[in-house]
Amino acid sequence: MRIALKTRHFLRYAIFATLVELGVAGCTSGSEPETGANSSSAQDVPQANPPEYTIDTVPLPGDGRGDYITVDPVARRLYVTHTEVVHVLDLDSLKVVAEIGGLGGAHGVAVVPQLGRGFISDGRDNQVLVFDLATDKIIGAILGGKNPDAILYDPASGLVFAFNGTSQDASVIDPAKAKIVKVIPLGDKPEFSRADGKGLIFTNLEGDAAIAVIDTKTLEVLKDYKLPDCGAAAAMAFDDVHRRIFSGCESRQLKVVDADSGEILASLPIGEDADGAAFDPQERKVFVANRDGTMTVIRQDDADHYEVEQDLHTEEYAKTIAIDLKTQRIFSSTAELVWPKAEPGKRLLPDAKPGTFRLLVISRK
Repeated sequence: MRIALKTRHFLRYAIFATLVELGVAGCTSGSEPETGANSSSAQDVPQANPPEYTIDTVPLPGDGRGDYITVDPVARRLYVTHTEVVHVLDLDSLKVVAEIGGLGGAHGVAVVPQLGRGFISDGRDNQVLVFDLATDKIIGAILGGKNPDAILYDPASGLVFAFNGTSQDASVIDPAKAKIVKVIPLGDKPEFSRADGKGLIFTNLEGDAAIAVIDTKTLEVLKDYKLPDCGAAAAMAFDDVHRRIFSGCESRQLKVVDADSGEILASLPIGEDADGAAFDPQERKVFVANRDGTMTVIRQDDADHYEVEQDLHTEEYAKTIAIDLKTQRIFSSTAELVWPKAEPGKRLLPDAKPGTFRLLVISRK
C-alpha cells in the first residue's frame, strides 16, 4: 500500500516559507541557533524543492517490533529482524522467501558470503545463532556475552563482531569455526557499529557519548573519540571514501567526525531519539531514522560541509534503517504501538499491536 506524505506537512512548510519571506519567522527554541559553515539550525527551512519520496509498506506476520535490517547486495536478500524471527525477503521483489525462527529476541544479522553462513544476534537468549545462507536453516549457536545487539562482519580480518549491551563488550567470532576467539571489554554499552574495511571498527558507546575505535588485527580498543554535547550516542553511519563517521546523539544532533583524528567537523540538527543512520555515497546523503516518526535527510556538500535537506515524515518508531544502493530504496520497520501506563521518572518503551508489523520502503520519486 502506498502512503502519500501528509498534506499538513506540505502546508506547514509552505506557511513557514511565507513567513520567512515576510521576515517574521524566527527561532522557536529556547537557545541560540548554531551558526557557521559546518552547522545548520534546527529551524532552517528545507530547500524550496527538496526531493520527494514515496513510502510503501510490506506487511510481515507475527507480533512485536523489529530492530536492525541488513541488506545483502550480492545475494539480493533483505533480512528484517522481528522479535522471535528474522524475515528473509528477495531484495528486488520484496517477496518473503524464508523465515528464520527459534530466537528469543532477534537484533541484527551479519552475512559471510564466502562461507555461506549468516549470524544473528539473539539478545534475550545471550547467544549468536549461525544459519546457512542457502537454506536459511539454523546450524549452530554460540553462547557468549550478555544481550548481543549490533553485529557485523569485518572483511579486513574475516571475523564477526557481536556487540553486547549488558556485558558491555564485543564477542569476536571466527565464522569458520563458529567460535568466540576473544572478548574485547568496552567499558560502556555499545550501540550501532561500522567497519571501515581496512582494519578498524567504530562503535558508539551510549552512556559515555563516545566512539570506540577497535583494531581488528590486534583486537584491542585503540582509543575513544569523545562527543561533547551529545548526551548519549546510538545511530551511526560511515562514509568510507571521505572517512567520515556520522553519529546520532540524544541531544538531537548528528556529529560528523573525522575517522582518523576524531575531530568533530560538523553538528547537524536531527529528530528525537535517533537509533539508525545510513549513508548513500551515490546521492551523498545521510539518512537518520528517529523514533519521533521522522527521517532527517542531510546533504553532503563536501567532506566537511553538510546541510539538512528535509525531515521526511515516516511513522513513529521507524527507528532502524538500511539502504540498497542498487535501487536506492531505504528500508525501516515499525508497527502500531501500544504504550504502557506512564510511570514518573521512567522512560517508557512501547509494545506492538499484534499483527501490525510492517516493513517501510522509502523510494525517491
